[in-house]
This record gives sequence, C-alpha cells and structure tokens, in this order.
Amino acid sequence: MLHEVRARVNERRMRGIWILLEPVCHLVLFTHLFAQNGGQTVVGIDFSIFVLAGLVPFLLFRNIVLRLMGSTCAKRASFANRQINPLNILIARTLVETFFAIVVYIILVLIFAGYGFDVSIKAPVEWLLIIILGLLFSFGLGVVLASLNHASPGINVCVRTMFFPLYFISGVLVPAVYIPNAMLPILLLNPFLHLEELIRSQVFSDYEPVEGVSVEYVMVMALVLLFVSISVYRRRRQIHIKL
Repeated sequence: MLHEVRARVNERRMRGIWILLEPVCHLVLFTHLFAQNGGQTVVGIDFSIFVLAGLVPFLLFRNIVLRLMGSTCAKRASFANRQINPLNILIARTLVETFFAIVVYIILVLIFAGYGFDVSIKAPVEWLLIIILGLLFSFGLGVVLASLNHASPGINVCVRTMFFPLYFISGVLVPAVYIPNAMLPILLLNPFLHLEELIRSQVFSDYEPVEGVSVEYVMVMALVLLFVSISVYRRRRQIHIKL
C-alpha cells in the first residue's frame, strides 16, 4: 500500500496536487456555469453542495475502476516477490484510492463549512453503507476490466472514453428527476445513477430518489461482478501457474 501511495503521488509531475485539484476544478467550473445561467439551487439544495455530495463518490468509483484496469500490466515487477500476487495489488489500489477520496472529501467539507454551508449528512450510517456498496461494485467491475485488458490490451482506451459520457448521465451534475421520462428506463440500467441517487438521499433530508432507483439492483450487480471477477481471476491464475 505504501508503494501504491508513492506511485499514485509521484506518477506524474503535480500528480499529488491534482488529486485535490480535480474535484475543486469540477466544482468551480460547473458552479460558475450554473450561476451564469441564473441558477443557485437545484431541487432546493445549493448547487455546489449538491454536486459535492455526488462528485467525490463518482470520482472515487471511476478512479478505482481505471486504476484496477491497468494493475496487472503495470506491476509485473512486483510479482517477483512470491508473497505478492495480482489480487494483492488490486486490493491495495482500491484502499489507496479510498484513502485519498476520504482526505479530499474531508478537506472540501471543511472548506464549505468554513463558508457557512450546511455539509451535514442526514443518515451517516446508511450513507457509509451505500459508499461501501459502490466500492464493491467498482472493485468487481475493475477486476473484470483488468482481466479483459490483460487478455486484450487496448480496451482501457475505450473504457476511459466511456467514463466521459457516464459522468453526465450518472446524475453527478443534475438529479435524475430532471431526466426526461422517456430516457429514464434506459439510463436506470446504469448502476452509477442508482448510487448517486442513493447517496444524495442519505445526505439531504429533503431529497427523494427518482422512482426506479433501487439498492437491490446495485447489490445484485455488485455480487454478479464480484463472482465473475474472482472466477475469471482464479481461472487465469490457474492457467498461468500450469504454464
């Protein structure tokens, strides 16, 4: 984990600072654009606080998926140590991304609280359970994509590109209630939209998830991905050992 922390911070110049600057840039940019259009609140919630509640978790889930996707190829030198296997690196990267997200979220919450914003969480226990569910889903998805990327290098480019539209259709910037009813059944196939709605429903006392949002759906998707990911990982590891 310490090795992953150093690699995450020193991967590129200014990488450590960018971990904090990325969500700040998102918040400043979209809050400014929203204010330019005459908006201050969305569904009765200050826009910047609304975005903060969903932005940091989404970036966490995205970073876990993308970091895990390149794990097996990036750390082959570490496998010379018999105590280290690919699953260790996958778990370490998940924990490191979670640690950085916690630090960033605390810093941003303290900044907003210093300016007088209400940053309290209505149901902290339920909120934490939804976050953990999102971590399990992201871990399973990341391991599946890591196996696919190992078998067919280059798929990571497609996945990284797909996260750009996912950012806008997962409810990070607008609540699902603003989505046209004709599009909602299709967009609700996206588990990240369910997670965003569920997270905000536990943060804001007056926020109600749109009809169709279900924690059971995300749980089923997470369990299926975990089962598939561990099965594929175990199968590929057995083949590698035999070879």
